Amino acid sequence: MTRVVRRRILAAAFAAVAVAFAAAAGADAAIVRTQDNQGRTITFDVRAATVDTDWYAAVLRASAHGDEISDVTIRIVPEASIAGLCGDEAAACYTGRQGTPTIIVPAGKSTSLESILLHEYGHHLDTFWPVAGEPELNGTSVWWQARGMSALLSSHQVAFDYSLGWSHSIPEIFAEDYAYIHTGMRYGIPWLAPPDPTLKAELFSELGTPTSALPAAPEVPVVITRQGVLIPHDRRVLPFGLLGPGRRVTFTATVSRPKRKGIRARAQIICDDRVVATRAFGKGRARGTLDVPNLGPATCDARLVSTVGVSLSYTLRLKLAVEST
Repeated sequence: MTRVVRRRILAAAFAAVAVAFAAAAGADAAIVRTQDNQGRTITFDVRAATVDTDWYAAVLRASAHGDEISDVTIRIVPEASIAGLCGDEAAACYTGRQGTPTIIVPAGKSTSLESILLHEYGHHLDTFWPVAGEPELNGTSVWWQARGMSALLSSHQVAFDYSLGWSHSIPEIFAEDYAYIHTGMRYGIPWLAPPDPTLKAELFSELGTPTSALPAAPEVPVVITRQGVLIPHDRRVLPFGLLGPGRRVTFTATVSRPKRKGIRARAQIICDDRVVATRAFGKGRARGTLDVPNLGPATCDARLVSTVGVSLSYTLRLKLAVEST
């Protein structure tokens, strides 16, 4: 079975286990090829409208990489397709343990998308840089030693899978470290300090120092949309992290059966195990919005909870932004 690694929905205003791998529905693929600064081929499979592949290529050119860059296809899809391709909790994903290595990322251009793309490329690079005696995915040899992964593994603080949670997964820690040494922001491992200058220098020495800077990109809110059917008494959860103070979270839910009596569902925003906002969907209410300013830093989720014994169709929109100062 194809293994998929994915980046969770994280806010940096803003801030990934196996799922089905399928083509983006309703979009014709356009294969675009370009080159990095050493003449290696970079391949894009574009399945969204108005995509600036030059910008994505510039991000990858500015990353530490080697010949493995020619062995991956970057599939660019509408953000609304990410859930079906990568899972409800993912912002993007990578499949590469079997079959053709593919990074799936949403269309757009932003500083947060730079971090997401680099995180997924970190998973790809991981597959081509083995650590002797350790199962993949395992980072690189220098990283493994510098991060003290053997000790963390023996003390059960990390795992090769997701049994201890996303942020304690060895491949996700490496991918976050890889992205962070390029961007210096949006670090999604709350229990571990981000790479310091020494680790950054060691990794660039091992992987190759970038010869160009990351391209300019706007700082725009992260917007996640999900839709589907909620079975009786079930819940849909969108986890996210707020990596600093002054974050604004806007969560809009639309739920079916507006004429049904009683409470059909509740929309909630929960941060650090505390309900910070909630709204009930009773008779006559099909849509509701929770708009909460000045949150973070925190570990949060937005959820829609069914309170009835019938199925409910829903549409969710989660917006994560830095408030203006």
